Amino acid sequence: MWKGVKARVADLLDRAFVPREMILRAHDRVTVVRLPVRTQKAVALGVVALLGWTLVMTGSFVVQELVIAGKNQEIEEHKLAYFDLLSEVSEYHDQFAQITQNLESNQAFLLSMLENGAEAEADIAAIEQRLKVSKVEEDRVAVASGGLRDKLRRFENDLHDIVGRNLELRSQVEAMRATLSETEAEKDRVAQAREMLGERLQQLEDALSQVSEEKRQLETTVTDLRLEIDNSREQLAVAQSVQGDLKGEIATLGGQLAEGEKRRDGLQRQIAGLQDSLGNAIHRGDGLEGDRENLRLEVAELRQRMVDMRQAQHNIVQRLRERTEMSVDTIERTVAMTGLKLDELLASIGDGGASQGGPFVAGDYTGDFDGDAELEIALSLLDLRLSRWSALQRVMRTLPLSVPLEQFQLSSGFGPRTDPLNGRKAQHRGLDFRAAMGSTVYATAPGKVIYAGWSGPFGRMVEIDHGHGIRTRYAHLKKILVKSGQTVANREKIGQVGSSGRSTGPHLHYEVRYKGVPLNPQKFLTAGKHVFKD
Repeated sequence: MWKGVKARVADLLDRAFVPREMILRAHDRVTVVRLPVRTQKAVALGVVALLGWTLVMTGSFVVQELVIAGKNQEIEEHKLAYFDLLSEVSEYHDQFAQITQNLESNQAFLLSMLENGAEAEADIAAIEQRLKVSKVEEDRVAVASGGLRDKLRRFENDLHDIVGRNLELRSQVEAMRATLSETEAEKDRVAQAREMLGERLQQLEDALSQVSEEKRQLETTVTDLRLEIDNSREQLAVAQSVQGDLKGEIATLGGQLAEGEKRRDGLQRQIAGLQDSLGNAIHRGDGLEGDRENLRLEVAELRQRMVDMRQAQHNIVQRLRERTEMSVDTIERTVAMTGLKLDELLASIGDGGASQGGPFVAGDYTGDFDGDAELEIALSLLDLRLSRWSALQRVMRTLPLSVPLEQFQLSSGFGPRTDPLNGRKAQHRGLDFRAAMGSTVYATAPGKVIYAGWSGPFGRMVEIDHGHGIRTRYAHLKKILVKSGQTVANREKIGQVGSSGRSTGPHLHYEVRYKGVPLNPQKFLTAGKHVFKD
């Protein structure tokens, strides 16, 4: 039976006292305090002992108070008896004084009688009678004195008992005073501990106020970021509309170029016919000289119209190339800001013309080249730049340029840092975004989920392949909202912020990798701001 009770008690203690860790966070620094089982048991035992000692001392103090109250009552009773005895002694003393006074008066009377002689004989009988009365009173006083002596002896014995009890009470009071002083010292220690707790509480309140101030600053930053995102979305919509307009202009120009080709062929045929007619007219003679001059004027006019048409086509092609060059330069600067090599990315999507380029130089329409050949060269260069622009657009759609959270605070950057758990130097291969538990995590670019599950110290993690060797990782999630093999769009919900795995608190660990090599995600976020701003 005792073994069973002992086993149940041990089981309860094992359940109550388990290894615990306290994580203290202040000013972006995390301190881990470990509480082993022995320490917890020692603290609990100390608390129980302190409570037991307090209860015992309180009980003993109450008992001593009751005993002292009883002794004080007994002392008061003896004082009353002593006062009664004093009153009786005073009464007997008065009677004794009266008797003495009577004896003295009788003695004086006898002396006066002896002096008077025969005159006093008549009063002898009266004197004898008075002496008898005095004798009776003297006997009564003697009896009363004996009783008074007995009472005094009893009272002295009672006083000796009271003195002994008072000594015992004094020793008990001294012991209680010593205990009370110990209790006062314990109270002082408790007061000091209470003051320390108050100071700690004040520090916690100060830290809480600082965290509240940081939260207000974060809310202001989030508001600014939301405004920037809205502006970026509006600019992106404008850019998309401009892109649509460019495509429409390109289609219109293509139609105009085809129509111009047809008209040029017709004009060339007309010129050929007119030249034949001119030749025939020359053979006809001088009579047709006026007609030939008219035909020359018409031919010159037609040639001027063709030159004007080619000039207009060149202007349109040049304007399209300028817009394309601006867009290509913007995209190239953005890719350069991320640290990626643009030629490798273009080669990965199979763009054969990705290695061509150079500044735009307008054609010289007064040179030795034929106008049609110059127009064909300009159109070829425009086609190359449009091909590069299209390839760059495909690359831009795969770059993770947006932020994975709407509200966050950057708590750890990319590169070397001090490990938050063991305090040793470490290499951080991503960014840590501190956010509220359960905040939505978004995909930073379209792609395909290649992993969604538990990944050791990363906890719950999602990895997305965006193509061309670019991948992103989202770790320490609370919940995963996608599956492996699923295709996700840009800004699609993929999970929720948590603290799974090797983590000190709710945050998102975000990585960008190119061909397995980790890159600094901050460069991609900066490039994304540049794109949305432009």
